[in-house]
Amino acid sequence: MRTGLLIGVSVLLAASLWTAPRRNLAASPLLAGAEVPVSVRAILERSCQDCHSGRTRYPWYSYVAPVSLLIGRDVRAGRERLDLSNWSGYSTVRQIRFLSEIANQVKEREMPLPIYTIMHRNARLSDAEIDAVFRWTQAERLRILTAGAQ
Repeated sequence: MRTGLLIGVSVLLAASLWTAPRRNLAASPLLAGAEVPVSVRAILERSCQDCHSGRTRYPWYSYVAPVSLLIGRDVRAGRERLDLSNWSGYSTVRQIRFLSEIANQVKEREMPLPIYTIMHRNARLSDAEIDAVFRWTQAERLRILTAGAQ
């Protein structure tokens, strides 16, 4: 009995070390080159950066298997889809497209994902925050389009 428990704990510890999420590398600031009001930047940092930037804050449970596998997968997928730390590396066309997607997904309450807000209640967006992010995306799209036309 005790041997089985010891083996189980050892396997769990080994799996946790093996599947621990990769630590953040030196990440660029969020949305470098974009004009983002301080209030909107705070919303994006609180509700988006963990999955969509190189500035992920990993909680203690993200180092325990099998949760580490799920979190690692979700963060990789989020960064592949949109990495706010790489904003200046995206073309103008992609930035405009991403701004439209952000606006639509926030407005439709598709982001942040419910699986994330279960454990991060402060990441939930109020109606006022949704409106602020939506208005910013529209203003930033217009700014980029206007700057490109000059």
